[in-house]
Parts: sequence; C-alpha cells; structure tokens
Amino acid sequence: MMKFVIQKVCHGSARCGVLSQFGQNAEQILETPLCMLYTRGGSTPHISGDILNHMKNIPGLIQVPFSHFVEHQETLEYFGKGIKQFASLKNGFIYTSVQDPAAEVPSGYNDKNGVAVWSKGGKTMADVELFMKSMEAMMPDFYQALSDGDTEQSSTAKRTKKSVDRTLDFLDEILQIHNKSPKLKNTAVFGVVEGGFLKRERERSAKNTAARAVQGFVIEGLHRSGVTSESVTTEKMNEVLSHVISNLPEDKPRLMQSLWTPAKVLEAVEQGIDIFDSSYPYLATERGAALVFSFQSTKSLKESNNRTGLRPFEIALSDPDYAEDFSPILDNCTCYSCTNFTRAYINHLLKTSEILARVLLMLHNFSHYFSYFEAIRQALKDNTFLQLKALIQEQASMLDKE
Repeated sequence: MMKFVIQKVCHGSARCGVLSQFGQNAEQILETPLCMLYTRGGSTPHISGDILNHMKNIPGLIQVPFSHFVEHQETLEYFGKGIKQFASLKNGFIYTSVQDPAAEVPSGYNDKNGVAVWSKGGKTMADVELFMKSMEAMMPDFYQALSDGDTEQSSTAKRTKKSVDRTLDFLDEILQIHNKSPKLKNTAVFGVVEGGFLKRERERSAKNTAARAVQGFVIEGLHRSGVTSESVTTEKMNEVLSHVISNLPEDKPRLMQSLWTPAKVLEAVEQGIDIFDSSYPYLATERGAALVFSFQSTKSLKESNNRTGLRPFEIALSDPDYAEDFSPILDNCTCYSCTNFTRAYINHLLKTSEILARVLLMLHNFSHYFSYFEAIRQALKDNTFLQLKALIQEQASMLDKE
C-alpha cells in the first residue's frame, strides 16, 4: 500500500512529502514535489541508457505512457516480466499515464465504451479490458486509471459532465479487475479528477474519486496535452485547482502532467500538487531551445533570457546570434553539455541537422529542469519559496518589459 507522509506545509497548500512502501522497490523513497523522467517507447528521448546512467540528478520516478505500448500488449504479455525489465528501466519506479503528455490528443473520439489513444500506428480504442490487460503486462508501480480527459475551456457543460461520468465508470470497472489481479498486487491506482472548467463538475469528480479506494489522484481535463497546455492561464489553472484540492484528502499524492513552464510549476506546487512530468524540457529540445532560467540568483538574467522573442525561460540556439557565441549554454551549469561544448557549436549542429544537437540539448534541459525541482524542495524546507517564486516571476515578465 502506497504511503505518503507530509513533512511540511507552507505558503497556502505547498507541501514537502515522502512517497514510500509501494511498487517493486518498496525500500526506496521519493521526495516531493518531484518531477518524473519522461520517456518515449520506454527510452529517454535522444539519450542512450549508458549516457543516462552517468547523469547525476535523474529522478527516481519514470513515466511510461500506455499509448506508446498499446499496440504491443501481447508482446509484453508474452515477455512476462513487465515494462521495467523489458525496457531496462531498473533504477526507479514506473508510472504509466494513459496518454503521452508531450503530444496533442485529437478531440472527439472517446465514448462510453473506451478512450482513443494515439501511437505511431494511429488510433486505438482502448476499453477497460484492453487497458487492464496492458497494465497486467506492463506491471508498473502505479498507473493512471483510464479516463476521458477530452475537455478544455471551450467544452460544453454536457460534454464536461460526460467526461466525469465516464471516468468514474471506468474507475469502478478498473478497481474490480485490479483488486482480483495477482500481477497488480504491488501496483497502486491513481484516480482521475475531471470536470473541465466547471466548478460543480470539478467538485463532483473530486469527491466521488476520493470516495473510491485509490492511492492518489491525477488532475486533468484542462487541455488536450502537448502545446495546448500553454493556452491555460495561471488564473484559470489556480481557479480549477482550488475547486479540486479542497475536496481531496491531504494524505494522498496529487499529480498533474503536460507542458508546465517553471512559473506554472510553482503556482501548482503552491496549490498542493506533488508530482509533475518532464515533457516541457523534451519539447524545448524538439524546437532547438535550451532552458536558461535561473533559480539561484538574479545575476545575468537579461543575458540568459530569450533574445528571439520565442518565449520566456529559454533561448533558441539555432538563431544566428549564437553562431559566434563561445560561452556555455548556461554559465555555472555543471551538466555534460555545458562543461564540454559552446552555444556556437550547438548552433552549428542545429543548422547542419546533426543528431548530436538534440542529444546535447536534451542532456542540458533535463539536467537543468531536474535541478529546478531540487531547488523547489529545498526552498520549501528553508522557507525561501516566496523568494524563488519572485525570481521566476521576474524572468517570466522580462519579455513584456523589453
């Protein structure tokens, strides 16, 4: 049974906690707030396993989306040892989400019988039976229950209500199968809170999900994943979370996934979210950008911030401005990319479409983003969270001032 111990609560609902006693590595613990390692097909994008093992701050929680393996359920079932051994992900806990948080999910395909999941082979309609067979084959340490999260700000009240009803129905069926499965006896289930942007539906979903025997909660239904999450304003996100968090028990972890900027991460932490994913640094890498936001001091923020108008917190290294910039990606960063290569070199690699470009960017972006979560935990412990938040907000507002 998953155990979540809250060690400290401050600044609203922000909390430090420890997850333990679950999964196949029951002796290990995870400190929250934490960020999961994002994977595609069970592998870290652009980074080989050998290189990954040499990184110092890799999270102990790995995200493996169900959508990446929906077509390979029979193969995993035949293998018989779960996704952790199948993909050689031996040094951490495995969390399985329904969808890939980095990919926009097409709208309008879910129904009362199942959820449309998207992989390289296209659309697959996953009902509860297929989903649970896949969970038994994957054997993650915990997983998101099947859910209809196809809602956003423009969704009607009727569509939003359907998403809540279907998700609760799926959860009831899943728990019946889960509790009878010997393969899932060490696996935890996270219920999903839907409800779009409607207060009534959010509260109904939260209360009814909390009444089920789940070990944690996934909060979704604000967007359709991928870059669509950027359209959700901080004000709207906080409004939704305020309706949800107050109706959830304090002794169970809460998870939000998809593309969250450093500023939105802090807002969500302050509202009481414990677990995030790392699709943000992955998508930054895909667009040839390097994360350069500061979470330690205000020194050189102007030089580190975006020069091209792309977005805050990152620089586009394909820009001609960096062709003769022989400084590291980020001063004082100790990652492999920053200690061995320059902005000019990565600019050259991007212009010539070399594979190494995104290898170096991914190494830096992951390392920087994971270090950011270490800083968040430390700030909560040291009572300096508000200073960290002010620093991040200053950087977020810089482009507006220029």
